Amino acid sequence: GTVIVPLRTGSDGDVTKTPKTRDYYQVYPPTFYLEKLGMQWMKDRGEAVPGINYVLNALPAGYVLYKRVRPSNTKQVDKYLYGHPSGKYFDSPNRFYPHFKHLMSTGGGIGCPCTVCNAIGGQILPLKQKTTAPLKAGPLLQHQHQRGQPKVVMSGMDASRVDEEGNPDVYRNLVDKLRRTGVLDEDIEEPLSIDWVAEKKILPQRLREIEHSPQWHPRVGDIVLYVKLLPPSTEVCRCKQGDFKIWDSNTKTFLGHPAWEAGLIGQVPSEETDIDDLVMERDKAMSVSYSGIRIEPLPDPNSSDKSLSKRYTYLPIHHTRPFVFWKDILTNVPKERWHPTIKHALTAMATFSLWSKFRFKGQWPDAWIFSRGIYIGSEMLSVGDTIRLVPKADALTVMDVLIIKSIRLKLSNLDLASDNDYDEGRPYNSSICIFGSAYTLDQSRADGEMVLDGDPELPEAMKDYSRAWYPLHPPEKEMLIHLDRVLGRLYEYDAMSLWFPSLSPDKTILPPDLSHGLEGLMGARKFARKTDNRIVSAFGSNWYWGESRAQALDLQTINGLEVGKYDLNRDPKQWRQKLKAV
Repeated sequence: GTVIVPLRTGSDGDVTKTPKTRDYYQVYPPTFYLEKLGMQWMKDRGEAVPGINYVLNALPAGYVLYKRVRPSNTKQVDKYLYGHPSGKYFDSPNRFYPHFKHLMSTGGGIGCPCTVCNAIGGQILPLKQKTTAPLKAGPLLQHQHQRGQPKVVMSGMDASRVDEEGNPDVYRNLVDKLRRTGVLDEDIEEPLSIDWVAEKKILPQRLREIEHSPQWHPRVGDIVLYVKLLPPSTEVCRCKQGDFKIWDSNTKTFLGHPAWEAGLIGQVPSEETDIDDLVMERDKAMSVSYSGIRIEPLPDPNSSDKSLSKRYTYLPIHHTRPFVFWKDILTNVPKERWHPTIKHALTAMATFSLWSKFRFKGQWPDAWIFSRGIYIGSEMLSVGDTIRLVPKADALTVMDVLIIKSIRLKLSNLDLASDNDYDEGRPYNSSICIFGSAYTLDQSRADGEMVLDGDPELPEAMKDYSRAWYPLHPPEKEMLIHLDRVLGRLYEYDAMSLWFPSLSPDKTILPPDLSHGLEGLMGARKFARKTDNRIVSAFGSNWYWGESRAQALDLQTINGLEVGKYDLNRDPKQWRQKLKAV
Protein backbone atom coordinates (compact mmCIF):
# COMPACT_ATOMS: atom_id res chain seq x y z
CA GLY A 1 0.00 0.00 0.00
CA THR A 2 0.92 3.68 -0.25
CA VAL A 3 0.59 6.35 2.44
CA ILE A 4 0.70 10.09 1.71
CA VAL A 5 2.95 11.90 4.19
CA PRO A 6 2.01 15.56 4.87
CA LEU A 7 4.68 18.24 5.16
CA ARG A 8 5.26 20.27 8.30
CA THR A 9 5.10 24.06 8.10
CA GLY A 10 8.18 26.12 7.35
CA SER A 11 10.34 26.46 4.27
CA ASP A 12 13.17 28.64 3.02
CA GLY A 13 12.30 27.89 -0.60
CA ASP A 14 12.34 30.75 -3.10
CA VAL A 15 10.40 30.05 -6.30
CA THR A 16 12.24 32.88 -8.09
CA LYS A 17 15.50 30.92 -7.88
CA THR A 18 15.35 29.18 -11.26
CA PRO A 19 17.82 27.91 -13.88
CA LYS A 20 19.58 30.72 -15.72
CA THR A 21 19.19 29.23 -19.20
CA ARG A 22 16.03 28.32 -21.12
CA ASP A 23 16.84 24.70 -21.87
CA TYR A 24 15.35 23.55 -18.54
CA TYR A 25 11.79 22.31 -18.11
CA GLN A 26 9.74 21.81 -14.98
CA VAL A 27 9.09 18.24 -13.86
CA TYR A 28 5.62 17.74 -12.50
CA PRO A 29 4.80 15.84 -10.48
CA PRO A 30 8.29 15.39 -8.96
CA THR A 31 7.45 11.77 -8.16
CA PHE A 32 11.03 10.53 -7.70
CA TYR A 33 11.77 13.14 -5.02
CA LEU A 34 8.41 12.69 -3.28
CA GLU A 35 8.90 8.93 -3.00
CA LYS A 36 12.56 9.02 -1.90
CA LEU A 37 12.08 11.82 0.66
CA GLY A 38 8.86 10.38 2.05
CA MET A 39 10.36 6.95 2.63
CA GLN A 40 13.62 8.23 4.14
CA TRP A 41 11.83 10.69 6.44
CA MET A 42 9.44 8.07 7.81
CA LYS A 43 12.38 5.71 8.46
CA ASP A 44 14.29 8.43 10.34
CA ARG A 45 11.19 9.16 12.43
CA GLY A 46 10.91 5.46 13.27
CA GLU A 47 7.36 5.38 11.91
CA ALA A 48 7.88 3.31 8.74
CA VAL A 49 5.96 0.04 8.50
CA PRO A 50 7.44 -2.77 6.37
CA GLY A 51 5.68 -3.25 3.06
CA ILE A 52 4.25 0.31 3.00
CA ASN A 53 5.42 2.94 0.50
CA TYR A 54 5.53 6.49 1.84
CA VAL A 55 5.16 9.47 -0.50
CA LEU A 56 5.33 13.17 0.40
CA ASN A 57 2.24 15.19 -0.45
CA ALA A 58 4.43 17.96 -1.92
CA LEU A 59 7.90 19.43 -1.94
CA PRO A 60 8.57 22.22 0.57
CA ALA A 61 7.10 25.52 -0.63
CA GLY A 62 9.30 27.30 -3.15
CA TYR A 63 11.21 24.22 -4.37
CA VAL A 64 10.71 23.16 -8.00
CA LEU A 65 12.24 20.23 -9.90
CA TYR A 66 13.66 20.91 -13.39
CA LYS A 67 15.10 18.67 -16.07
CA ARG A 68 17.51 19.24 -18.95
CA VAL A 69 18.76 17.03 -21.78
CA ARG A 70 22.44 16.34 -21.23
CA PRO A 71 24.39 18.22 -23.96
CA SER A 72 27.00 15.45 -24.29
CA ASN A 73 24.39 12.69 -24.60
CA THR A 74 20.91 13.64 -25.79
CA LYS A 75 19.52 10.33 -24.60
CA GLN A 76 20.28 11.25 -20.99
CA VAL A 77 18.20 13.67 -18.89
CA ASP A 78 19.54 15.36 -15.76
CA LYS A 79 17.26 16.64 -13.00
CA TYR A 80 17.93 19.55 -10.65
CA LEU A 81 15.98 20.83 -7.66
CA TYR A 82 15.91 24.64 -7.45
CA GLY A 83 14.59 26.91 -4.71
CA HIS A 84 17.50 27.19 -2.27
CA PRO A 85 17.94 30.84 -1.17
CA SER A 86 21.50 30.83 -2.50
CA GLY A 87 20.29 30.04 -6.01
CA LYS A 88 22.27 26.78 -6.04
CA TYR A 89 20.59 23.48 -6.88
CA PHE A 90 20.42 19.95 -5.47
CA ASP A 91 21.18 17.21 -7.98
CA SER A 92 19.58 14.26 -6.15
CA PRO A 93 17.08 13.43 -3.39
CA ASN A 94 19.96 12.13 -1.25
CA ARG A 95 21.75 15.49 -1.38
CA PHE A 96 18.53 17.35 -0.65
CA TYR A 97 17.42 15.13 2.23
CA PRO A 98 19.62 16.70 4.98
CA HIS A 99 18.29 20.13 4.02
CA PHE A 100 14.73 18.79 3.86
CA LYS A 101 15.04 17.18 7.30
CA HIS A 102 16.42 20.44 8.73
CA LEU A 103 13.41 22.34 7.32
CA MET A 104 10.97 19.84 8.80
CA SER A 105 12.71 20.02 12.19
CA THR A 106 13.37 23.75 12.53
CA GLY A 107 11.55 25.49 9.71
CA GLY A 108 14.89 26.68 8.31
CA GLY A 109 17.53 29.04 9.63
CA ILE A 110 21.15 28.48 10.57
CA GLY A 111 22.59 25.10 11.42
CA CYS A 112 21.70 23.13 8.31
CA PRO A 113 24.24 20.31 7.66
CA CYS A 114 23.57 19.94 3.91
CA THR A 115 26.34 20.34 1.32
CA VAL A 116 24.72 23.36 -0.36
CA CYS A 117 24.33 25.39 2.83
CA ASN A 118 27.94 24.58 3.78
CA ALA A 119 29.45 25.24 0.38
CA ILE A 120 31.46 28.44 -0.15
CA GLY A 121 28.93 31.22 -0.41
CA GLY A 122 26.16 28.78 0.31
CA GLN A 123 25.33 30.27 3.69
CA ILE A 124 25.37 33.82 4.87
CA LEU A 125 26.96 32.61 8.10
CA PRO A 126 28.78 29.34 7.30
CA LEU A 127 28.44 26.79 10.07
CA LYS A 128 32.10 25.70 10.01
CA GLN A 129 33.59 29.21 9.93
CA LYS A 130 35.20 30.06 13.25
CA THR A 131 34.67 33.52 14.72
CA THR A 132 36.30 35.25 17.62
CA ALA A 133 33.64 37.94 17.96
CA PRO A 134 30.26 37.23 19.53
CA LEU A 135 27.36 37.14 17.08
CA LYS A 136 25.19 40.19 17.67
CA ALA A 137 21.45 39.78 17.99
CA GLY A 138 20.79 42.12 15.06
CA PRO A 139 22.70 40.22 12.52
CA LEU A 140 21.17 37.07 13.94
CA LEU A 141 17.60 38.30 13.45
CA GLN A 142 18.47 39.63 10.03
CA HIS A 143 20.03 36.31 9.05
CA GLN A 144 17.06 34.31 10.26
CA HIS A 145 14.73 36.47 8.22
CA GLN A 146 16.90 35.97 5.13
CA ARG A 147 16.98 32.24 5.74
CA GLY A 148 13.23 32.09 5.30
CA GLN A 149 11.76 31.70 8.77
CA PRO A 150 7.97 31.32 8.51
CA LYS A 151 6.38 34.75 8.44
CA VAL A 152 2.91 36.13 7.89
CA VAL A 153 2.38 37.46 4.37
CA MET A 154 -0.82 38.31 2.54
CA SER A 155 -2.19 35.58 0.28
CA GLY A 156 -1.59 37.63 -2.86
CA MET A 157 2.12 38.06 -1.98
CA ASP A 158 2.85 34.51 -0.80
CA ALA A 159 4.94 32.83 -3.50
CA SER A 160 4.93 29.41 -1.82
CA ARG A 161 2.34 28.47 -4.42
CA VAL A 162 2.46 30.05 -7.86
CA ASP A 163 0.40 29.86 -11.03
CA GLU A 164 1.66 29.03 -14.52
CA GLU A 165 3.08 32.56 -14.92
CA GLY A 166 4.94 32.54 -11.61
CA ASN A 167 2.50 34.86 -9.82
CA PRO A 168 1.44 33.95 -6.28
CA ASP A 169 -1.53 31.59 -6.57
CA VAL A 170 -3.83 33.53 -4.27
CA TYR A 171 -6.65 30.98 -4.44
CA ARG A 172 -4.55 27.99 -3.40
CA ASN A 173 -2.95 30.17 -0.73
CA LEU A 174 -6.40 31.09 0.60
CA VAL A 175 -7.42 27.43 0.62
CA ASP A 176 -4.28 26.59 2.60
CA LYS A 177 -5.05 29.42 5.02
CA LEU A 178 -8.62 28.16 5.43
CA ARG A 179 -7.25 24.70 6.21
CA ARG A 180 -5.13 26.20 8.99
CA THR A 181 -7.73 28.55 10.47
CA GLY A 182 -10.96 26.62 9.90
CA VAL A 183 -12.94 29.80 9.15
CA LEU A 184 -11.94 32.59 6.77
CA ASP A 185 -13.49 35.70 5.23
CA GLU A 186 -10.94 37.73 3.27
CA ASP A 187 -10.77 40.13 0.34
CA ILE A 188 -8.99 38.77 -2.72
CA GLU A 189 -6.01 40.91 -3.66
CA GLU A 190 -3.26 40.13 -6.17
CA PRO A 191 -0.80 43.05 -6.04
CA LEU A 192 1.86 41.12 -8.01
CA SER A 193 -0.51 40.34 -10.91
CA ILE A 194 -0.48 43.01 -13.62
CA ASP A 195 -3.93 41.82 -14.77
CA TRP A 196 -5.42 42.37 -11.32
CA VAL A 197 -3.73 45.75 -10.92
CA ALA A 198 -4.97 46.89 -14.33
CA GLU A 199 -8.52 45.66 -13.67
CA LYS A 200 -8.59 47.38 -10.30
CA LYS A 201 -7.85 50.70 -12.00
CA ILE A 202 -10.66 50.49 -14.58
CA LEU A 203 -13.19 48.53 -12.51
CA PRO A 204 -15.04 51.47 -10.83
CA GLN A 205 -15.81 53.09 -14.19
CA ARG A 206 -16.85 49.75 -15.68
CA LEU A 207 -19.25 49.04 -12.82
CA ARG A 208 -20.76 52.54 -13.07
CA GLU A 209 -21.39 52.10 -16.79
CA ILE A 210 -23.15 48.79 -16.21
CA GLU A 211 -25.24 50.18 -13.36
CA HIS A 212 -26.43 53.24 -15.29
CA SER A 213 -26.98 51.59 -18.69
CA PRO A 214 -30.11 49.72 -19.75
CA GLN A 215 -29.77 45.95 -20.00
CA TRP A 216 -30.40 45.98 -23.76
CA HIS A 217 -27.25 48.05 -24.18
CA PRO A 218 -24.39 45.96 -25.66
CA ARG A 219 -21.53 45.28 -23.24
CA VAL A 220 -17.86 44.75 -23.94
CA GLY A 221 -17.37 41.03 -24.47
CA ASP A 222 -20.94 40.35 -25.62
CA ILE A 223 -21.45 38.37 -28.83
CA VAL A 224 -24.00 39.94 -31.16
CA LEU A 225 -25.52 39.45 -34.57
CA TYR A 226 -24.86 42.41 -36.84
CA VAL A 227 -25.48 43.64 -40.36
CA LYS A 228 -22.43 45.37 -41.77
CA LEU A 229 -24.16 47.22 -44.63
CA LEU A 230 -27.69 48.62 -44.90
CA PRO A 231 -28.76 50.71 -47.90
CA PRO A 232 -29.91 54.32 -47.24
CA SER A 233 -33.41 54.69 -45.77
CA THR A 234 -33.53 51.04 -44.70
CA GLU A 235 -33.59 49.17 -41.41
CA VAL A 236 -34.06 45.61 -40.17
CA CYS A 237 -37.69 44.87 -39.27
CA ARG A 238 -39.80 41.85 -38.50
CA CYS A 239 -42.40 41.09 -41.15
CA LYS A 240 -45.80 39.45 -40.64
CA GLN A 241 -44.39 35.98 -41.38
CA GLY A 242 -41.94 36.37 -38.49
CA ASP A 243 -38.86 36.80 -40.70
CA PHE A 244 -36.39 39.61 -40.14
CA LYS A 245 -35.91 41.47 -43.39
CA ILE A 246 -34.61 44.79 -44.69
CA TRP A 247 -37.41 47.37 -44.79
CA ASP A 248 -37.20 50.30 -47.20
CA SER A 249 -39.06 53.23 -45.65
CA ASN A 250 -39.23 55.07 -49.00
CA THR A 251 -40.80 52.30 -51.09
CA LYS A 252 -42.59 50.68 -48.14
CA THR A 253 -41.35 47.25 -49.22
CA PHE A 254 -39.18 44.46 -47.80
CA LEU A 255 -35.94 43.91 -49.71
CA GLY A 256 -34.97 40.47 -48.45
CA HIS A 257 -32.97 38.96 -45.59
CA PRO A 258 -29.97 40.88 -44.21
CA ALA A 259 -26.45 39.40 -44.36
CA TRP A 260 -26.04 38.62 -40.67
CA GLU A 261 -22.64 38.00 -39.08
CA ALA A 262 -21.63 37.22 -35.49
CA GLY A 263 -19.02 39.28 -33.69
CA LEU A 264 -17.57 40.36 -30.36
CA ILE A 265 -18.21 43.80 -28.88
CA GLY A 266 -14.77 45.36 -28.41
CA GLN A 267 -15.86 48.90 -27.57
CA VAL A 268 -19.18 50.52 -26.70
CA PRO A 269 -20.24 54.13 -27.43
CA SER A 270 -18.43 56.70 -25.36
CA GLU A 271 -21.48 58.98 -25.35
CA GLU A 272 -24.79 58.28 -23.67
CA THR A 273 -27.28 56.17 -25.64
CA ASP A 274 -31.04 55.68 -25.34
CA ILE A 275 -33.84 53.62 -26.83
CA ASP A 276 -33.84 55.78 -29.99
CA ASP A 277 -30.49 54.26 -30.92
CA LEU A 278 -32.24 50.95 -31.58
CA VAL A 279 -34.01 52.34 -34.64
CA MET A 280 -32.81 53.97 -37.84
CA GLU A 281 -32.23 57.71 -37.58
CA ARG A 282 -34.66 59.30 -39.98
CA ASP A 283 -34.11 62.94 -39.11
CA LYS A 284 -30.36 63.03 -39.55
CA ALA A 285 -27.58 61.07 -41.11
CA MET A 286 -26.13 58.41 -38.83
CA SER A 287 -22.35 58.48 -38.53
CA VAL A 288 -20.44 55.66 -36.85
CA SER A 289 -18.97 58.10 -34.36
CA TYR A 290 -22.45 58.66 -32.93
CA SER A 291 -23.52 55.71 -30.78
CA GLY A 292 -21.12 53.50 -32.73
CA ILE A 293 -19.78 50.21 -31.38
CA ARG A 294 -16.67 48.32 -32.42
CA ILE A 295 -17.45 44.77 -33.52
CA GLU A 296 -14.86 42.12 -34.35
CA PRO A 297 -15.94 39.05 -36.38
CA LEU A 298 -15.74 35.99 -34.15
CA PRO A 299 -13.02 33.46 -35.09
CA ASP A 300 -13.48 29.72 -34.79
CA PRO A 301 -12.63 28.49 -31.24
CA ASN A 302 -11.53 25.20 -32.83
CA SER A 303 -9.09 26.76 -35.30
CA SER A 304 -5.66 28.34 -34.95
CA ASP A 305 -6.58 30.91 -37.62
CA LYS A 306 -7.75 34.01 -35.73
CA SER A 307 -7.38 36.51 -38.57
CA LEU A 308 -11.12 37.27 -38.65
CA SER A 309 -10.76 39.41 -35.52
CA LYS A 310 -8.74 41.94 -37.48
CA ARG A 311 -11.66 42.69 -39.84
CA TYR A 312 -13.41 44.88 -37.29
CA THR A 313 -16.03 47.48 -38.07
CA TYR A 314 -17.79 50.36 -36.30
CA LEU A 315 -21.59 50.32 -36.54
CA PRO A 316 -24.60 52.06 -35.02
CA ILE A 317 -26.44 49.98 -32.42
CA HIS A 318 -29.52 49.47 -34.60
CA HIS A 319 -27.40 47.28 -36.91
CA THR A 320 -27.11 44.71 -34.09
CA ARG A 321 -29.20 42.18 -32.18
CA PRO A 322 -28.32 40.03 -29.14
CA PHE A 323 -26.98 36.69 -30.33
CA VAL A 324 -29.34 34.80 -28.00
CA PHE A 325 -32.08 35.55 -30.57
CA TRP A 326 -30.16 33.91 -33.43
CA LYS A 327 -32.81 31.27 -34.16
CA ASP A 328 -35.65 33.81 -34.19
CA ILE A 329 -33.68 36.16 -36.45
CA LEU A 330 -32.37 33.56 -38.92
CA THR A 331 -35.80 32.02 -39.46
CA ASN A 332 -36.17 30.99 -43.12
CA VAL A 333 -32.56 31.95 -43.91
CA PRO A 334 -30.98 28.83 -45.52
CA LYS A 335 -27.97 27.52 -43.59
CA GLU A 336 -25.82 27.62 -46.71
CA ARG A 337 -26.24 31.41 -46.64
CA TRP A 338 -25.10 31.74 -43.04
CA HIS A 339 -21.83 33.59 -42.53
CA PRO A 340 -19.12 31.31 -40.99
CA THR A 341 -19.06 33.45 -37.83
CA ILE A 342 -22.58 32.24 -36.98
CA LYS A 343 -21.27 28.71 -36.47
CA HIS A 344 -18.27 30.07 -34.59
CA ALA A 345 -20.58 31.82 -32.13
CA LEU A 346 -22.75 28.73 -31.72
CA THR A 347 -19.61 26.75 -30.89
CA ALA A 348 -18.87 29.16 -28.03
CA MET A 349 -22.32 29.06 -26.43
CA ALA A 350 -21.35 26.55 -23.71
CA THR A 351 -18.43 28.60 -22.36
CA PHE A 352 -18.23 30.69 -19.21
CA SER A 353 -15.68 32.79 -17.37
CA LEU A 354 -15.84 34.74 -14.11
CA TRP A 355 -14.61 38.33 -13.92
CA SER A 356 -13.56 40.44 -10.92
CA LYS A 357 -13.33 37.84 -8.17
CA PHE A 358 -13.18 39.88 -4.98
CA ARG A 359 -13.94 37.84 -1.84
CA PHE A 360 -13.05 34.45 -0.35
CA LYS A 361 -15.26 33.09 2.41
CA GLY A 362 -15.30 29.61 3.82
CA GLN A 363 -15.67 27.17 6.68
CA TRP A 364 -13.47 24.13 6.24
CA PRO A 365 -13.81 22.05 4.11
CA ASP A 366 -16.04 24.27 1.90
CA ALA A 367 -15.55 27.76 0.55
CA TRP A 368 -17.07 30.42 -1.72
CA ILE A 369 -15.29 32.77 -4.11
CA PHE A 370 -17.44 35.82 -4.84
CA SER A 371 -17.35 37.44 -8.27
CA ARG A 372 -18.81 40.69 -9.58
CA GLY A 373 -19.74 39.21 -12.93
CA ILE A 374 -19.68 36.27 -15.30
CA TYR A 375 -19.70 35.68 -19.04
CA ILE A 376 -22.07 32.87 -20.03
CA GLY A 377 -22.24 31.98 -23.71
CA SER A 378 -22.90 35.19 -25.61
CA GLU A 379 -23.60 37.55 -22.71
CA MET A 380 -21.99 39.24 -19.76
CA LEU A 381 -23.94 39.24 -16.50
CA SER A 382 -23.26 41.38 -13.45
CA VAL A 383 -24.48 41.53 -9.86
CA GLY A 384 -27.64 43.65 -9.94
CA ASP A 385 -28.78 42.42 -13.37
CA THR A 386 -32.22 40.90 -13.88
CA ILE A 387 -32.03 37.70 -15.92
CA ARG A 388 -34.56 35.38 -17.53
CA LEU A 389 -34.62 31.80 -16.28
CA VAL A 390 -34.90 28.66 -18.37
CA PRO A 391 -38.14 26.92 -17.32
CA LYS A 392 -38.01 23.56 -15.64
CA ALA A 393 -39.37 20.23 -16.89
CA ASP A 394 -38.98 21.04 -20.58
CA ALA A 395 -41.61 23.79 -20.50
CA LEU A 396 -41.54 26.07 -23.53
CA THR A 397 -42.74 29.27 -21.86
CA VAL A 398 -40.47 31.57 -19.85
CA MET A 399 -42.25 32.98 -16.82
CA ASP A 400 -39.50 33.50 -14.22
CA VAL A 401 -36.76 36.08 -13.67
CA LEU A 402 -34.00 36.50 -11.10
CA ILE A 403 -32.45 39.70 -9.73
CA ILE A 404 -28.81 38.70 -9.17
CA LYS A 405 -27.56 39.34 -5.63
CA SER A 406 -24.31 37.38 -5.79
CA ILE A 407 -22.27 35.25 -8.21
CA ARG A 408 -20.13 32.62 -6.52
CA LEU A 409 -17.74 29.80 -7.26
CA LYS A 410 -18.31 27.04 -4.73
CA LEU A 411 -15.36 24.90 -3.62
CA SER A 412 -16.43 21.79 -1.76
CA ASN A 413 -14.80 18.77 -0.15
CA LEU A 414 -11.45 20.53 0.05
CA ASP A 415 -10.31 17.99 2.62
CA LEU A 416 -10.43 15.27 -0.06
CA ALA A 417 -8.22 17.15 -2.53
CA SER A 418 -4.52 16.35 -2.89
CA ASP A 419 -2.18 19.16 -1.87
CA ASN A 420 0.06 18.60 -4.88
CA ASP A 421 -2.63 17.95 -7.46
CA TYR A 422 -1.15 20.45 -9.91
CA ASP A 423 -1.36 18.28 -12.99
CA GLU A 424 -5.09 19.03 -13.06
CA GLY A 425 -5.90 22.74 -13.21
CA ARG A 426 -8.67 22.57 -10.59
CA PRO A 427 -8.22 19.72 -8.11
CA TYR A 428 -11.27 20.73 -6.05
CA ASN A 429 -14.95 19.98 -6.58
CA SER A 430 -16.32 23.27 -7.90
CA SER A 431 -19.54 24.70 -9.31
CA ILE A 432 -20.96 28.08 -10.26
CA CYS A 433 -23.90 29.31 -8.18
CA ILE A 434 -25.97 32.44 -8.77
CA PHE A 435 -28.07 33.76 -5.88
CA GLY A 436 -30.88 36.27 -6.13
CA SER A 437 -34.50 37.29 -5.69
CA ALA A 438 -36.79 35.37 -8.03
CA TYR A 439 -40.14 36.49 -9.43
CA THR A 440 -42.69 34.99 -11.81
CA LEU A 441 -45.61 36.05 -13.98
CA ASP A 442 -47.43 32.87 -12.89
CA GLN A 443 -49.68 33.85 -9.99
CA SER A 444 -50.37 30.21 -9.11
CA ARG A 445 -46.75 29.78 -7.96
CA ALA A 446 -46.58 32.92 -5.86
CA ASP A 447 -44.92 32.72 -2.43
CA GLY A 448 -45.79 36.07 -0.91
CA GLU A 449 -47.43 39.32 -1.87
CA MET A 450 -47.33 40.51 -5.46
CA VAL A 451 -45.20 43.47 -6.52
CA LEU A 452 -47.14 45.97 -8.63
CA ASP A 453 -45.62 47.29 -11.84
CA GLY A 454 -45.34 50.81 -10.47
CA ASP A 455 -43.38 49.78 -7.36
CA PRO A 456 -40.21 51.91 -7.17
CA GLU A 457 -38.26 48.91 -5.89
CA LEU A 458 -38.88 47.04 -9.13
CA PRO A 459 -35.83 47.02 -11.45
CA GLU A 460 -36.29 48.99 -14.68
CA ALA A 461 -35.89 45.85 -16.77
CA MET A 462 -38.99 44.27 -15.16
CA LYS A 463 -41.31 47.21 -15.68
CA ASP A 464 -44.25 47.23 -18.12
CA TYR A 465 -44.20 43.49 -18.80
CA SER A 466 -47.15 42.79 -16.51
CA ARG A 467 -49.50 44.41 -14.03
CA ALA A 468 -47.66 42.57 -11.29
CA TRP A 469 -44.81 40.17 -10.54
CA TYR A 470 -45.08 37.42 -7.94
CA PRO A 471 -42.24 36.36 -5.62
CA LEU A 472 -41.11 32.72 -5.71
CA HIS A 473 -39.81 32.69 -2.14
CA PRO A 474 -40.06 34.63 1.15
CA PRO A 475 -38.31 38.04 1.12
CA GLU A 476 -35.70 36.98 3.68
CA LYS A 477 -34.48 34.16 1.44
CA GLU A 478 -32.73 33.91 -1.93
CA MET A 479 -32.98 31.44 -4.79
CA LEU A 480 -29.90 29.53 -5.97
CA ILE A 481 -29.57 28.57 -9.62
CA HIS A 482 -26.83 26.95 -11.71
CA LEU A 483 -25.58 27.82 -15.19
CA ASP A 484 -28.08 25.68 -17.09
CA ARG A 485 -30.99 27.80 -15.84
CA VAL A 486 -29.56 31.08 -17.14
CA LEU A 487 -31.29 32.23 -20.32
CA GLY A 488 -29.77 35.71 -20.42
CA ARG A 489 -30.35 39.32 -19.48
CA LEU A 490 -33.96 40.50 -19.31
CA TYR A 491 -34.10 43.23 -21.93
CA GLU A 492 -36.34 46.21 -21.25
CA TYR A 493 -39.92 46.19 -22.54
CA ASP A 494 -39.31 49.01 -25.05
CA ALA A 495 -36.32 47.25 -26.62
CA MET A 496 -38.13 43.92 -26.90
CA SER A 497 -41.15 45.66 -28.44
CA LEU A 498 -38.93 47.17 -31.12
CA TRP A 499 -37.14 43.90 -31.85
CA PHE A 500 -40.24 41.66 -31.69
CA PRO A 501 -43.36 43.75 -32.41
CA SER A 502 -46.54 41.73 -32.01
CA LEU A 503 -50.21 42.54 -32.68
CA SER A 504 -53.36 40.70 -31.71
CA PRO A 505 -56.01 39.94 -34.37
CA ASP A 506 -57.77 43.19 -33.45
CA LYS A 507 -54.49 45.12 -33.98
CA THR A 508 -53.84 45.59 -30.26
CA ILE A 509 -50.16 45.75 -29.35
CA LEU A 510 -49.20 42.69 -27.33
CA PRO A 511 -46.47 42.65 -24.65
CA PRO A 512 -43.22 40.98 -25.73
CA ASP A 513 -42.88 37.27 -25.12
CA LEU A 514 -40.23 36.45 -22.52
CA SER A 515 -39.64 33.13 -24.31
CA HIS A 516 -37.89 34.69 -27.32
CA GLY A 517 -34.48 33.05 -27.62
CA LEU A 518 -35.25 30.02 -25.42
CA GLU A 519 -35.40 27.43 -28.21
CA GLY A 520 -32.32 28.94 -29.86
CA LEU A 521 -30.31 28.97 -26.64
CA MET A 522 -31.04 25.33 -25.86
CA GLY A 523 -30.15 24.37 -29.42
CA ALA A 524 -26.96 26.43 -29.32
CA ARG A 525 -25.74 24.80 -26.10
CA LYS A 526 -26.47 21.36 -27.53
CA PHE A 527 -24.55 22.27 -30.69
CA ALA A 528 -21.60 23.63 -28.69
CA ARG A 529 -21.31 20.49 -26.57
CA LYS A 530 -20.96 18.43 -29.72
CA THR A 531 -18.72 20.88 -31.59
CA ASP A 532 -16.38 22.69 -29.18
CA ASN A 533 -13.33 20.42 -29.16
CA ARG A 534 -12.39 21.55 -25.66
CA ILE A 535 -15.68 20.19 -24.32
CA VAL A 536 -15.75 17.09 -26.52
CA SER A 537 -12.26 16.09 -25.37
CA ALA A 538 -13.16 16.47 -21.68
CA PHE A 539 -15.30 13.40 -21.07
CA GLY A 540 -18.49 14.17 -19.17
CA SER A 541 -18.17 17.97 -19.46
CA ASN A 542 -21.04 20.22 -20.48
CA TRP A 543 -19.20 23.55 -20.22
CA TYR A 544 -15.80 24.99 -21.03
CA TRP A 545 -14.46 27.15 -18.19
CA GLY A 546 -12.10 29.91 -19.30
CA GLU A 547 -9.93 31.88 -16.91
CA SER A 548 -10.87 34.97 -18.94
CA ARG A 549 -13.27 35.93 -21.72
CA ALA A 550 -10.37 35.84 -24.17
CA GLN A 551 -9.47 32.28 -23.14
CA ALA A 552 -13.09 31.11 -23.18
CA LEU A 553 -13.48 32.28 -26.80
CA ASP A 554 -9.84 31.45 -27.65
CA LEU A 555 -9.24 34.97 -28.96
CA GLN A 556 -5.86 36.08 -30.24
CA THR A 557 -6.60 39.80 -30.34
CA ILE A 558 -9.13 42.19 -28.82
CA ASN A 559 -9.22 45.77 -30.07
CA GLY A 560 -6.12 45.04 -32.13
CA LEU A 561 -3.98 43.93 -29.18
CA GLU A 562 -2.70 40.38 -28.63
CA VAL A 563 -4.11 38.82 -25.47
CA GLY A 564 -3.36 35.88 -23.21
CA LYS A 565 -1.11 33.17 -24.60
CA TYR A 566 -0.91 35.00 -27.94
CA ASP A 567 0.77 38.06 -26.41
CA LEU A 568 4.44 37.44 -27.20
CA ASN A 569 5.47 40.58 -25.29
CA ARG A 570 3.84 39.38 -22.09
CA ASP A 571 6.55 39.23 -19.42
CA PRO A 572 5.01 38.50 -16.00
CA LYS A 573 8.40 38.23 -14.32
CA GLN A 574 9.39 41.74 -15.39
CA TRP A 575 6.00 43.08 -14.35
CA ARG A 576 6.33 41.50 -10.92
CA GLN A 577 9.70 43.17 -10.45
CA LYS A 578 8.23 46.54 -11.32
CA LEU A 579 5.18 46.02 -9.12
CA LYS A 580 7.43 45.05 -6.19
CA ALA A 581 9.37 48.27 -6.74
CA VAL A 582 6.13 50.23 -6.63
